[in-house]
Amino acid sequence: MIQKRVCILTLSVGSGHLRAAEVVESALYDGMDPIEVTLLDALESARPWFHWLYVDPYWWMLRHAPWLWRRLFERRQRQLHQATAPDWVFRRGCREVLRQIKKHAPHLVIVTEIGAAEIAALGRREGWFNAPILAVQTDFQTEPPWVQSEIDLYCVASDEARGQLIGWGVLPNRVLLSGIPVDPAFALSFDRADLIKALGLDGRRPVVLVMGGGMGPVPLDKIVAGLDLCGVPMQVLAVAGHDRKLRRRLELLRRRVTLDLHPLGWTDNVPELMAVADLLITKPGGLTAAEALAAGLPMILTHPIPGPEERHVRYLEQKGVALHAERPGDLPGLASRLLAAPQELQEMRRRARESSRPGAAHAIAQAARALLEKATYIDLLATPPPGTGESAYLM
Repeated sequence: MIQKRVCILTLSVGSGHLRAAEVVESALYDGMDPIEVTLLDALESARPWFHWLYVDPYWWMLRHAPWLWRRLFERRQRQLHQATAPDWVFRRGCREVLRQIKKHAPHLVIVTEIGAAEIAALGRREGWFNAPILAVQTDFQTEPPWVQSEIDLYCVASDEARGQLIGWGVLPNRVLLSGIPVDPAFALSFDRADLIKALGLDGRRPVVLVMGGGMGPVPLDKIVAGLDLCGVPMQVLAVAGHDRKLRRRLELLRRRVTLDLHPLGWTDNVPELMAVADLLITKPGGLTAAEALAAGLPMILTHPIPGPEERHVRYLEQKGVALHAERPGDLPGLASRLLAAPQELQEMRRRARESSRPGAAHAIAQAARALLEKATYIDLLATPPPGTGESAYLM
Protein backbone atom coordinates (compact mmCIF):
# COMPACT_ATOMS: atom_id res chain seq x y z
CA MET A 1 0.00 0.00 0.00
CA ILE A 2 1.33 3.44 -0.93
CA GLN A 3 1.71 5.72 2.07
CA LYS A 4 -0.33 8.79 1.28
CA ARG A 5 1.53 12.07 1.70
CA VAL A 6 -0.37 15.29 2.36
CA CYS A 7 1.04 18.78 2.61
CA ILE A 8 -1.09 21.39 4.39
CA LEU A 9 0.05 24.88 3.49
CA THR A 10 -1.01 28.01 5.35
CA LEU A 11 0.20 31.57 5.71
CA SER A 12 -0.25 32.71 9.30
CA VAL A 13 -1.29 36.30 8.78
CA GLY A 14 -3.89 35.47 11.45
CA SER A 15 -4.10 32.64 13.96
CA GLY A 16 -7.35 31.29 12.49
CA HIS A 17 -5.72 29.99 9.32
CA LEU A 18 -3.18 28.02 11.35
CA ARG A 19 -5.88 26.68 13.71
CA ALA A 20 -7.89 25.50 10.72
CA ALA A 21 -4.83 23.75 9.29
CA GLU A 22 -4.19 21.97 12.59
CA VAL A 23 -7.82 20.83 12.90
CA VAL A 24 -7.79 19.45 9.34
CA GLU A 25 -4.50 17.67 10.08
CA SER A 26 -6.03 16.03 13.14
CA ALA A 27 -9.10 14.95 11.15
CA LEU A 28 -6.89 13.39 8.47
CA TYR A 29 -5.03 11.32 11.07
CA ASP A 30 -8.32 10.27 12.65
CA GLY A 31 -9.57 8.55 9.53
CA MET A 32 -6.69 7.54 7.31
CA ASP A 33 -3.85 5.04 7.64
CA PRO A 34 -1.14 4.97 6.51
CA ILE A 35 -0.69 8.72 6.01
CA GLU A 36 2.04 11.30 6.41
CA VAL A 37 0.99 14.92 6.90
CA THR A 38 3.36 17.87 6.77
CA LEU A 39 2.05 21.26 7.91
CA LEU A 40 3.93 24.22 6.43
CA ASP A 41 3.55 27.89 7.33
CA ALA A 42 4.86 29.89 4.38
CA LEU A 43 5.83 32.79 6.65
CA GLU A 44 8.29 30.65 8.63
CA SER A 45 10.58 30.16 5.63
CA ALA A 46 9.73 33.28 3.60
CA ARG A 47 12.47 35.78 2.89
CA PRO A 48 12.53 38.83 5.19
CA TRP A 49 11.58 41.21 2.40
CA PHE A 50 8.41 39.14 1.77
CA HIS A 51 7.25 40.07 5.27
CA TRP A 52 7.75 43.80 4.82
CA LEU A 53 6.35 43.79 1.28
CA TYR A 54 3.36 41.43 1.68
CA VAL A 55 2.50 41.16 5.38
CA ASP A 56 3.67 44.32 7.18
CA PRO A 57 1.68 46.78 5.01
CA TYR A 58 -1.50 44.86 5.85
CA TRP A 59 -0.90 45.14 9.59
CA TRP A 60 0.06 48.80 9.25
CA MET A 61 -3.21 49.57 7.46
CA LEU A 62 -5.28 47.72 10.07
CA ARG A 63 -3.67 49.69 12.89
CA HIS A 64 -3.26 53.13 11.32
CA ALA A 65 -5.41 53.40 8.17
CA PRO A 66 -8.30 50.88 8.24
CA TRP A 67 -10.16 53.03 5.72
CA LEU A 68 -7.35 52.36 3.21
CA TRP A 69 -7.55 48.59 3.70
CA ARG A 70 -11.34 48.72 3.22
CA ARG A 71 -10.87 50.67 -0.01
CA LEU A 72 -8.29 48.19 -1.34
CA PHE A 73 -10.41 45.19 -0.33
CA GLU A 74 -13.55 46.57 -1.96
CA ARG A 75 -11.63 47.43 -5.11
CA ARG A 76 -10.28 43.86 -5.25
CA GLN A 77 -13.82 42.54 -4.98
CA ARG A 78 -15.31 44.97 -7.46
CA GLN A 79 -12.64 44.58 -10.13
CA LEU A 80 -12.30 40.80 -9.61
CA HIS A 81 -8.56 40.87 -9.04
CA GLN A 82 -7.03 37.48 -9.76
CA ALA A 83 -4.18 37.79 -7.25
CA THR A 84 -3.28 39.44 -3.96
CA ALA A 85 0.26 40.02 -5.28
CA PRO A 86 2.22 39.43 -8.52
CA ASP A 87 3.52 35.91 -9.08
CA TRP A 88 7.13 37.04 -8.69
CA VAL A 89 6.47 38.06 -5.07
CA PHE A 90 5.48 34.48 -4.18
CA ARG A 91 8.00 32.86 -6.55
CA ARG A 92 10.98 34.68 -5.05
CA GLY A 93 9.75 35.42 -1.56
CA CYS A 94 8.47 31.90 -0.83
CA ARG A 95 10.92 29.84 -2.85
CA GLU A 96 12.00 27.86 0.20
CA VAL A 97 8.47 26.67 0.95
CA LEU A 98 8.15 25.56 -2.68
CA ARG A 99 11.36 23.57 -2.22
CA GLN A 100 9.92 21.98 0.93
CA ILE A 101 6.74 20.98 -0.92
CA LYS A 102 8.83 19.47 -3.72
CA LYS A 103 10.92 17.52 -1.21
CA HIS A 104 7.77 16.18 0.47
CA ALA A 105 6.40 15.04 -2.95
CA PRO A 106 2.78 15.14 -1.74
CA HIS A 107 -0.13 13.25 -3.24
CA LEU A 108 -2.36 16.13 -2.10
CA VAL A 109 -1.84 19.76 -1.13
CA ILE A 110 -4.38 21.45 1.18
CA VAL A 111 -4.38 25.24 1.58
CA THR A 112 -6.16 27.23 4.31
CA GLU A 113 -5.34 30.85 3.40
CA ILE A 114 -5.69 32.92 0.24
CA GLY A 115 -1.97 33.67 -0.18
CA ALA A 116 -1.17 30.01 0.46
CA ALA A 117 -3.64 29.11 -2.30
CA GLU A 118 -1.77 31.38 -4.71
CA ILE A 119 1.59 29.86 -3.70
CA ALA A 120 0.26 26.33 -4.23
CA ALA A 121 -1.29 27.21 -7.59
CA LEU A 122 2.02 28.76 -8.68
CA GLY A 123 3.96 25.72 -7.47
CA ARG A 124 1.82 23.30 -9.43
CA ARG A 125 1.80 25.52 -12.50
CA GLU A 126 5.59 25.79 -12.52
CA GLY A 127 6.29 22.12 -11.83
CA TRP A 128 7.31 22.09 -8.15
CA PHE A 129 4.74 19.34 -7.55
CA ASN A 130 2.05 17.49 -9.46
CA ALA A 131 -0.79 16.78 -7.06
CA PRO A 132 -4.38 17.95 -6.63
CA ILE A 133 -5.02 21.04 -4.52
CA LEU A 134 -7.84 21.27 -1.97
CA ALA A 135 -8.71 24.80 -0.82
CA VAL A 136 -10.25 25.21 2.65
CA GLN A 137 -11.78 28.62 3.31
CA THR A 138 -12.20 30.10 6.79
CA ASP A 139 -14.53 33.03 5.99
CA PHE A 140 -18.27 33.06 5.41
CA GLN A 141 -17.73 34.86 2.10
CA THR A 142 -14.89 34.56 -0.36
CA GLU A 143 -12.62 36.66 -2.60
CA PRO A 144 -11.75 36.56 -6.33
CA PRO A 145 -8.04 35.61 -5.90
CA TRP A 146 -9.16 32.24 -4.54
CA VAL A 147 -10.19 31.35 -8.09
CA GLN A 148 -7.14 29.51 -9.44
CA SER A 149 -7.44 26.99 -12.27
CA GLU A 150 -4.98 24.67 -10.50
CA ILE A 151 -7.32 24.20 -7.50
CA ASP A 152 -9.30 20.97 -7.84
CA LEU A 153 -11.80 21.37 -5.01
CA TYR A 154 -13.01 24.13 -2.68
CA CYS A 155 -14.45 23.54 0.79
CA VAL A 156 -16.43 26.62 1.75
CA ALA A 157 -18.28 27.89 4.81
CA SER A 158 -21.62 29.06 3.41
CA ASP A 159 -24.03 29.05 0.50
CA GLU A 160 -22.97 32.65 -0.11
CA ALA A 161 -19.34 31.67 -0.60
CA ARG A 162 -20.33 28.79 -2.85
CA GLY A 163 -22.47 31.08 -4.98
CA GLN A 164 -19.67 33.62 -5.28
CA LEU A 165 -17.16 31.05 -6.55
CA ILE A 166 -19.63 29.63 -9.04
CA GLY A 167 -20.45 33.16 -10.21
CA TRP A 168 -16.74 33.73 -10.85
CA GLY A 169 -16.51 30.65 -13.06
CA VAL A 170 -15.73 27.73 -10.73
CA LEU A 171 -17.68 24.61 -11.72
CA PRO A 172 -20.41 23.73 -9.18
CA ASN A 173 -19.07 20.18 -8.71
CA ARG A 174 -15.76 21.67 -7.53
CA VAL A 175 -17.32 23.52 -4.58
CA LEU A 176 -18.28 21.62 -1.43
CA LEU A 177 -20.30 23.30 1.33
CA SER A 178 -18.46 21.90 4.35
CA GLY A 179 -18.38 24.69 6.92
CA ILE A 180 -15.31 26.11 8.66
CA PRO A 181 -13.18 23.38 10.28
CA VAL A 182 -13.27 23.66 14.07
CA ASP A 183 -12.24 21.33 16.86
CA PRO A 184 -15.20 18.93 17.47
CA ALA A 185 -14.78 19.67 21.20
CA PHE A 186 -16.69 22.94 20.71
CA ALA A 187 -19.88 20.95 20.07
CA LEU A 188 -19.54 18.69 23.13
CA SER A 189 -22.12 18.77 25.92
CA PHE A 190 -20.03 19.73 28.95
CA ASP A 191 -21.35 19.55 32.49
CA ARG A 192 -21.67 23.28 33.14
CA ALA A 193 -21.85 22.88 36.91
CA ASP A 194 -18.52 21.05 36.90
CA LEU A 195 -16.96 23.72 34.67
CA ILE A 196 -18.17 26.52 36.95
CA LYS A 197 -16.62 24.78 39.92
CA ALA A 198 -13.35 24.07 38.09
CA LEU A 199 -13.00 27.69 36.97
CA GLY A 200 -13.84 29.11 40.41
CA LEU A 201 -17.00 30.85 39.20
CA ASP A 202 -20.34 31.58 40.84
CA GLY A 203 -23.21 29.65 39.26
CA ARG A 204 -25.71 32.34 40.29
CA ARG A 205 -24.18 35.09 38.14
CA PRO A 206 -23.90 35.35 34.34
CA VAL A 207 -20.58 34.63 32.65
CA VAL A 208 -19.32 36.82 29.79
CA LEU A 209 -16.38 35.64 27.69
CA VAL A 210 -14.33 38.41 26.04
CA MET A 211 -11.88 37.56 23.27
CA GLY A 212 -9.86 39.61 20.80
CA GLY A 213 -9.11 37.07 18.11
CA GLY A 214 -5.73 36.59 16.48
CA MET A 215 -5.79 39.52 14.05
CA GLY A 216 -5.75 43.23 14.78
CA PRO A 217 -5.54 45.09 18.09
CA VAL A 218 -8.70 44.83 20.20
CA PRO A 219 -8.73 46.83 23.47
CA LEU A 220 -10.05 44.14 25.80
CA ASP A 221 -9.25 46.29 28.84
CA LYS A 222 -11.48 49.10 27.54
CA ILE A 223 -14.22 46.61 26.70
CA VAL A 224 -14.10 45.23 30.26
CA ALA A 225 -14.11 48.74 31.72
CA GLY A 226 -17.23 49.45 29.67
CA LEU A 227 -18.92 46.29 30.92
CA ASP A 228 -18.28 47.48 34.46
CA LEU A 229 -20.70 50.34 33.74
CA CYS A 230 -23.55 47.88 33.12
CA GLY A 231 -24.31 47.50 36.79
CA VAL A 232 -24.92 43.79 36.17
CA PRO A 233 -23.10 41.52 38.69
CA MET A 234 -21.42 39.54 35.93
CA GLN A 235 -18.29 37.43 35.77
CA VAL A 236 -15.93 38.21 32.90
CA LEU A 237 -13.39 35.80 31.42
CA ALA A 238 -10.99 37.96 29.36
CA VAL A 239 -8.60 36.04 27.10
CA ALA A 240 -5.52 38.08 26.19
CA GLY A 241 -3.82 35.26 24.27
CA HIS A 242 -0.10 35.86 23.69
CA ASP A 243 -0.37 39.61 24.42
CA ARG A 244 1.46 39.89 27.74
CA LYS A 245 1.09 43.68 27.95
CA LEU A 246 -2.66 43.34 27.60
CA ARG A 247 -2.71 40.60 30.23
CA ARG A 248 -0.90 42.95 32.66
CA ARG A 249 -3.36 45.76 31.94
CA LEU A 250 -6.23 43.39 32.66
CA GLU A 251 -4.60 42.33 35.94
CA LEU A 252 -4.32 45.99 36.99
CA LEU A 253 -7.92 46.63 35.91
CA ARG A 254 -9.08 43.72 38.04
CA ARG A 255 -8.36 45.75 41.16
CA ARG A 256 -10.48 48.70 40.01
CA VAL A 257 -13.66 47.19 38.58
CA THR A 258 -16.64 45.98 40.56
CA LEU A 259 -17.37 43.01 38.29
CA ASP A 260 -15.60 39.69 38.84
CA LEU A 261 -12.80 39.76 36.28
CA HIS A 262 -10.68 36.70 35.41
CA PRO A 263 -7.78 37.67 33.10
CA LEU A 264 -6.41 34.76 31.07
CA GLY A 265 -3.42 34.40 28.77
CA TRP A 266 -3.01 31.82 26.05
CA THR A 267 -5.22 28.79 26.71
CA ASP A 268 -6.17 25.56 24.97
CA ASN A 269 -9.41 25.40 26.97
CA VAL A 270 -11.49 27.68 24.76
CA PRO A 271 -14.15 24.95 24.21
CA GLU A 272 -14.68 24.82 27.99
CA LEU A 273 -14.74 28.63 28.25
CA MET A 274 -17.39 28.86 25.54
CA ALA A 275 -19.38 26.07 27.16
CA VAL A 276 -19.53 27.89 30.49
CA ALA A 277 -20.24 31.37 29.05
CA ASP A 278 -23.67 32.94 28.62
CA LEU A 279 -22.41 35.52 26.13
CA LEU A 280 -19.33 36.06 23.94
CA ILE A 281 -17.93 39.49 23.06
CA THR A 282 -15.42 39.14 20.25
CA LYS A 283 -13.94 40.42 17.05
CA PRO A 284 -15.76 38.51 14.25
CA GLY A 285 -12.99 36.30 12.89
CA GLY A 286 -14.26 33.35 10.87
CA LEU A 287 -12.75 30.64 13.11
CA THR A 288 -13.89 32.23 16.39
CA ALA A 289 -17.40 32.75 15.02
CA ALA A 290 -17.58 29.14 13.78
CA GLU A 291 -16.41 27.87 17.17
CA ALA A 292 -19.08 29.95 18.92
CA LEU A 293 -21.75 28.60 16.56
CA ALA A 294 -20.70 25.03 17.35
CA ALA A 295 -20.85 25.84 21.07
CA GLY A 296 -24.29 27.47 20.71
CA LEU A 297 -22.94 30.71 22.18
CA PRO A 298 -24.64 34.09 21.46
CA MET A 299 -22.27 36.84 20.36
CA ILE A 300 -21.78 40.60 20.47
CA LEU A 301 -19.40 41.54 17.68
CA THR A 302 -16.98 44.45 17.91
CA HIS A 303 -13.92 45.89 16.12
CA PRO A 304 -14.33 44.00 12.81
CA ILE A 305 -11.49 44.17 10.30
CA PRO A 306 -12.72 46.41 7.46
CA GLY A 307 -13.97 44.39 4.53
CA PRO A 308 -14.06 40.64 5.28
CA GLU A 309 -15.06 40.78 8.95
CA GLU A 310 -17.66 43.47 8.28
CA ARG A 311 -19.25 40.92 5.96
CA HIS A 312 -19.07 38.37 8.79
CA VAL A 313 -21.04 40.81 10.96
CA ARG A 314 -23.82 41.03 8.37
CA TYR A 315 -23.87 37.25 7.89
CA LEU A 316 -24.10 36.50 11.62
CA GLU A 317 -26.71 39.20 12.24
CA GLN A 318 -28.84 37.77 9.45
CA LYS A 319 -28.58 34.34 11.08
CA GLY A 320 -29.88 35.86 14.31
CA VAL A 321 -26.92 34.65 16.37
CA ALA A 322 -25.13 37.94 17.04
CA LEU A 323 -25.55 41.66 17.66
CA HIS A 324 -23.13 44.29 16.41
CA ALA A 325 -21.69 46.98 18.67
CA GLU A 326 -21.00 49.63 16.03
CA ARG A 327 -19.31 51.86 18.61
CA PRO A 328 -17.47 50.80 21.78
CA GLY A 329 -19.99 52.78 23.80
CA ASP A 330 -22.77 50.49 22.57
CA LEU A 331 -21.32 47.42 24.29
CA PRO A 332 -22.57 47.98 27.87
CA GLY A 333 -26.15 48.54 26.73
CA LEU A 334 -26.21 45.53 24.41
CA ALA A 335 -24.70 43.26 27.07
CA SER A 336 -27.17 44.47 29.72
CA ARG A 337 -30.09 43.92 27.36
CA LEU A 338 -29.13 40.37 26.43
CA LEU A 339 -28.23 39.27 29.96
CA ALA A 340 -31.64 40.55 31.11
CA ALA A 341 -33.44 38.59 28.37
CA PRO A 342 -32.89 34.84 28.94
CA GLN A 343 -35.49 33.89 26.33
CA GLU A 344 -33.70 35.93 23.64
CA LEU A 345 -30.38 34.36 24.62
CA GLN A 346 -31.93 30.90 24.44
CA GLU A 347 -33.29 31.59 20.97
CA MET A 348 -29.88 32.85 19.84
CA ARG A 349 -28.33 29.65 21.20
CA ARG A 350 -30.79 27.56 19.22
CA ARG A 351 -30.10 29.49 16.01
CA ALA A 352 -26.35 29.22 16.56
CA ARG A 353 -26.43 25.45 16.85
CA GLU A 354 -28.78 25.29 13.86
CA SER A 355 -26.30 27.34 11.79
CA SER A 356 -23.21 25.43 12.91
CA ARG A 357 -21.32 22.70 11.09
CA PRO A 358 -19.26 21.04 13.85
CA GLY A 359 -18.39 18.11 11.57
CA ALA A 360 -16.73 20.36 8.97
CA ALA A 361 -13.20 19.07 9.60
CA HIS A 362 -14.21 15.46 9.00
CA ALA A 363 -16.22 16.44 5.90
CA ILE A 364 -13.05 18.10 4.57
CA ALA A 365 -10.99 15.02 5.49
CA GLN A 366 -13.47 12.85 3.58
CA ALA A 367 -13.11 15.10 0.51
CA ALA A 368 -9.34 14.88 0.90
CA ARG A 369 -9.54 11.07 0.96
CA ALA A 370 -11.44 11.08 -2.33
CA LEU A 371 -8.80 13.25 -3.97
CA LEU A 372 -6.03 11.13 -2.47
CA GLU A 373 -7.50 7.87 -3.75
CA LYS A 374 -7.55 9.28 -7.25
CA ALA A 375 -4.05 10.77 -6.97
CA THR A 376 -2.40 7.66 -5.49
CA TYR A 377 -4.10 5.43 -8.09
CA ILE A 378 -2.63 7.54 -10.88
CA ASP A 379 0.73 7.53 -9.07
CA LEU A 380 0.62 3.73 -8.85
CA LEU A 381 -0.09 3.40 -12.55
CA ALA A 382 2.82 5.69 -13.37
CA THR A 383 5.32 3.79 -11.16
CA PRO A 384 7.49 1.26 -13.06
CA PRO A 385 7.26 -2.28 -11.69
CA PRO A 386 10.48 -3.62 -10.13
CA GLY A 387 13.05 -4.54 -12.76
CA THR A 388 11.39 -2.63 -15.59
CA GLY A 389 11.78 0.81 -17.04
CA GLU A 390 8.16 1.14 -18.13
CA SER A 391 5.14 2.43 -16.24
CA ALA A 392 2.42 0.06 -15.18
CA TYR A 393 0.02 2.10 -17.28
CA LEU A 394 1.95 1.19 -20.42
CA MET A 395 2.08 -2.54 -19.71
